[in-house]
Amino acid sequence: MPSDPRSAAALAAVHGPREAFQSAVAATLEEVRVYLDTHRSAADDRLAVLAAELGPLGARHIDVSRLAAVLTAEPAVTPATHGVLERALAVLRDVAARGDEAHVLDLPPGESLYGRVTDRLAELGRAMGSARVADAARKGRYRPAEHDPWLTRLPYPLWTQAERAVAPPLVIELDGTDLRPGGLAEFLDGALKIVLVVRGESSPAPLVRLVTPRTFVAQVADEGAIARLAAWNGPGIVGLMPAGTARFVHDPTGGDALGARLTVMDSPAPDHRKRAGPFTAAQQREELEQLAALQSATAAAAAAPTVTAAAAESADPVDRLAAWLLRQTDLSGV
Repeated sequence: MPSDPRSAAALAAVHGPREAFQSAVAATLEEVRVYLDTHRSAADDRLAVLAAELGPLGARHIDVSRLAAVLTAEPAVTPATHGVLERALAVLRDVAARGDEAHVLDLPPGESLYGRVTDRLAELGRAMGSARVADAARKGRYRPAEHDPWLTRLPYPLWTQAERAVAPPLVIELDGTDLRPGGLAEFLDGALKIVLVVRGESSPAPLVRLVTPRTFVAQVADEGAIARLAAWNGPGIVGLMPAGTARFVHDPTGGDALGARLTVMDSPAPDHRKRAGPFTAAQQREELEQLAALQSATAAAAAAPTVTAAAAESADPVDRLAAWLLRQTDLSGV
């Protein structure tokens, strides 16, 4: 469980997405369990009735299980199918038993952020894989070579949009010098949410590289922005950053225009920066310059209506008169 108090607060803030994932796992688990119990009992009852009707002689010469499959309207639930469903059920129970621990990662110094996120999502993806395997088994479409790997790992690139809509949120503690967020872009889809709890020094604006119109991105000092991330129905990432880094929030709910979505609260000076772990001074300046460029774009967009109005007022009088005459003329019959 979280070692940093900020992580505990972050985990509490993403309660909604956590509950969505855990509820989906629990519902699937119960569905498979009930199906197994019901069909096991029904199969046992059918076999007992047929065996009694056939008598000792018939039972010796007739495969009662195959006869039951022929006589029932449902696909046969064979012992092999039961075995597959039991394995899927065991995986679902394992994922469900992990509870909140499944949503927390603590990276030791030097470990790959991308690698750990890849592994954790593939591991939790077993729940989705088990649901697929159970469905294939019930419909008689189960193929071991194709489906068995899903009980061990289901990498995020293989998740469907419906599965990504209930993706488990992740709270990740890591050193700032290991914060290389570029690779995380491939996970920011559906409704996946990531909170980074950053220890020690970091480059100044690493998450600016992830700003896109439909992705919630924030670098902040406290947990307030996480509640906004949790309420957003799309993907997003929040970094709880150390002192000396930029503070900004890019919230897609703000509107279509960048200026409506982006708020920059603080940005450190780009000059005289020293190396931060693997990040050179030039790389750090790039981050800050990109944030400044986005901030300038928002300011320019906000000022555009005023500039346009001023230009209209200072236009040539002849042009203004022509424009007025056109507005007064009814050309509907032309």
